[in-house]
Amino acid sequence: MEQPDWMTRVGTSIAGEVRRHRTAKGWSAQQLSDRCAELGLSIPRTVLSNIENGRRTNISVAELLVLGGALEVAPAALIYPVGYVEEVEVLPGVPAHPMHGVQWISGEVALPTRTAGPMGKMLRTALFYVRQLLREKARSQKSLRSGVGLQRRAAEADSAGLAASYTEAARHQFKAHEESERVTKEWAEALRQGMPEMGLEPIPYPDVDLYGDVSIELVPDPYNTLAEFKSWTEVISRRDVDESSEGQ
Repeated sequence: MEQPDWMTRVGTSIAGEVRRHRTAKGWSAQQLSDRCAELGLSIPRTVLSNIENGRRTNISVAELLVLGGALEVAPAALIYPVGYVEEVEVLPGVPAHPMHGVQWISGEVALPTRTAGPMGKMLRTALFYVRQLLREKARSQKSLRSGVGLQRRAAEADSAGLAASYTEAARHQFKAHEESERVTKEWAEALRQGMPEMGLEPIPYPDVDLYGDVSIELVPDPYNTLAEFKSWTEVISRRDVDESSEGQ
């Protein structure tokens, strides 16, 4: 069977992420369509169904941006599914970690190459773990606060129907909070285990209160943050030597 071309593979991947995040929100395709319209771009339910079912793989930049806004997911994460796969094809024939793809789109890092060394790949994975832990913690706290707020509105509602609506919305937020809490603990555990195959000790960074407020801004420069840990200093140094050698 002939392998789909790169454009089709990218479209199929985006479709899968749209379906994943829509389902996680408990939305129907019509609800997603309505939210897109609210944001200013009409994407009919039938079009969304065609995208998710693979009948349409050409997704425009405008559609991608609005879908990201509607689903409350960074558009770059719809292209490169951070947290769900270990590797993506950022350009035809150029594999990389999905976080590297997201960072490339945002201008944080250079374009991945076919010759990325093992140290560079390993370090990107560690940074990806740290960022994901922080993001999940932030999602968890946001969902919890939203759920508490909606629960309060339900108690103050002046009609049974409105109270029921707020209660249902609160239930969804608490469910999202529980899921993010679970994922946060998984990322923390992964970091604590370290990378024994590289001779690295467990990373101490995630030994923080999983329930405290957190912001991704706590790691404005993850490379330097990791460099502060003694066990990572040599790794970063070796990475720089490896990548310098590859460029010669």
